[in-house]
Amino acid sequence: MPASGNLVGSIVDSTGVPQRGASVQLFNKYQQLVAKTASDAEGRFAFISLPADLYSLHATLASFLPAAKDKISVKAGASSVLQIHLATLFSRVEVNYVVPTSAMADDWKWVLRSSPATRPITRLLDGTSEQKPRFFTETRAMLSLSGGDGGTPDTAATLGDWGTGFSISTTVLGKSELKVSGSYGDMTTIGPPSLTICGIYSPHQDGYFGRPPEVTVMMSQVGGLSTPFGAGQNASAIPGSPALRAMSLGMYETADPLDNVHVEYGALAESLDYLQHNSRISPFARVTVGTGSRLGQLIASYSDGSQPDALLRHNANSESGLDGRNSRDFASAGSLARLPQLSRQNGRLEMQRTRNLEIGWNKVSKSRVYAFSAFSEDVSQGRINVGGDLSAIRPEDILTDTYASTSTYNIGRYTRKGYLASAVQKAGDHLDLSLAYGRMGGFSANPTGFGSPGTRSFVDQKTVNIGSAEVKAVVPVLGTKLQSEYAWVDSGTVVPQHLFTTQNSRISPGFNVYFRQPLPSVFGLPGRLELTADLRNLLAQGYLPIASGNNTHMLIVQAPRSIRGGLNFIF
Repeated sequence: MPASGNLVGSIVDSTGVPQRGASVQLFNKYQQLVAKTASDAEGRFAFISLPADLYSLHATLASFLPAAKDKISVKAGASSVLQIHLATLFSRVEVNYVVPTSAMADDWKWVLRSSPATRPITRLLDGTSEQKPRFFTETRAMLSLSGGDGGTPDTAATLGDWGTGFSISTTVLGKSELKVSGSYGDMTTIGPPSLTICGIYSPHQDGYFGRPPEVTVMMSQVGGLSTPFGAGQNASAIPGSPALRAMSLGMYETADPLDNVHVEYGALAESLDYLQHNSRISPFARVTVGTGSRLGQLIASYSDGSQPDALLRHNANSESGLDGRNSRDFASAGSLARLPQLSRQNGRLEMQRTRNLEIGWNKVSKSRVYAFSAFSEDVSQGRINVGGDLSAIRPEDILTDTYASTSTYNIGRYTRKGYLASAVQKAGDHLDLSLAYGRMGGFSANPTGFGSPGTRSFVDQKTVNIGSAEVKAVVPVLGTKLQSEYAWVDSGTVVPQHLFTTQNSRISPGFNVYFRQPLPSVFGLPGRLELTADLRNLLAQGYLPIASGNNTHMLIVQAPRSIRGGLNFIF
């Protein structure tokens, strides 16, 4: 029996008219680009002789919403037939699996033979007639304008009262992808603006010396932090005070030493300047072992230092088909460029360092995904969010960010362990339901901890329950994409967020809502418009009061409540 199959399809608009020139990209289960092609005059495309496995597909065409489909099964000896419907407000992909017949072979034979993604070179062109590839192709861009509450310490975002972001993605010489994103934020009353920019170079094809690594460069310059002598809510940025500058260089590489073993590894080098210099190197690695469709995958990961953003970006099936690859690239313009997790200890700026060892398992069963992960963390220069009256703790251990509604307090070193089990049910093409439960280390308030000034004993460490329920939905016709999550922890506790690298669950305690509403183009402008809203911790949960003297209270904050809206221009 053959060990490969075909993936063929056609692209039409909402009225059934074939669409020529649509860009079609095919990704493997590790979200790596394996092939790309364009639809012909009849709207058809084909990828042949693909190893039997799960794939993801992304189709784009100017003036239409992108269409994406995850978990497309290519079966040995069969052809997966896709019908892609592009629309200005709502796009969808239908998949059928058939065994090729003689009629089908005749119908698709010329498409398969002419497929530029799979057809070998069979003729020699002289130098005068050879057509050179265009330098930039498949270029997409987005400009985002947003306003509302500023950044939060957990996200390391610094957008201020209002901000703007941009993202550009293009293919270079048909072989590599280049993404550049950035953001600008400002406060209406205090502090200089924040500027961030990030560039990611991702090679798609092997070169003479093998496939080069993915390279990420990030730069940030941020004002609005308190001076070394400021503390608490009364601290503010003084005009002329030095800005915080951060720069990082990251490398991400993959290897497949065996058919069922996939290895990812790399490192991130970071440099920080704010009154003094600080730097670190953060290595990371992940190994995925396939044990067959019945048993699923076993995954192990390790990171030391910063959070492993590269592993998070390359999580297999990290976005459901409801979001699509376009949202992963452009939903948060400039969000790739961020600050390290910062705090102050004895007046010196420090970066949180986390050593994380994680093991996990996941299994795809028809329309359901099961996952389990367990981790062990060793955190130095740890941080929690505090607000209210901070006079009872040492000012040298407080970092006040005037872009956020809370300050960051350095609690030193701690270790914790935990686990999380999750299940995702895909209910058709328009609805995903997710449930998760686990236990992990957190903190509770110790009201007797202010016995002496500057003590850190006002928090106790404990293991607590944590769970979440999430709904992702797409409204037909309108194309509204809604993501709503409610996550809870044991009463009277806060739990630092753990970013899992062996599954796709990411729990943010509280009631959070995010939605995107596509809008039709106006005045004949190219591209399309999109409204967004990001509502976090709407129920204002996770605020733990501690009496700090003089009838005042300090608050330990899980995540500040924030409301932010925006308008995206997508080209």
